[in-house]
Amino acid sequence: MRPTSPEADKLRQEVLIIIDEITMLTKDGLRCIDSLLRDLINNYKPFGGKIIIIGGDFRETLPVVPRGTRADVIESCIKSRTLWSKFTHLSLITNIRCAG
Repeated sequence: MRPTSPEADKLRQEVLIIIDEITMLTKDGLRCIDSLLRDLINNYKPFGGKIIIIGGDFRETLPVVPRGTRADVIESCIKSRTLWSKFTHLSLITNIRCAG
């Protein structure tokens, strides 16, 4: 993405970015998002200082590693990235579908 593109301008204006099913993303993908936002915003805080809300369940979906072993899949997971510790972790405890 070029810094002068309309998409880059749109990302600079955003206050909040939501990424669903983040568990499918590899740690390199998360690193690329972080690097892109830092470069576009010229702010070297994690994710360029933007608020990022992520969602997903590690028990359901993990990244796909072609011909990879279980260890390869775990290694490519975003939990093995240092950025993971920068997130505040919240867990849903009530199933809204069942709570009449």
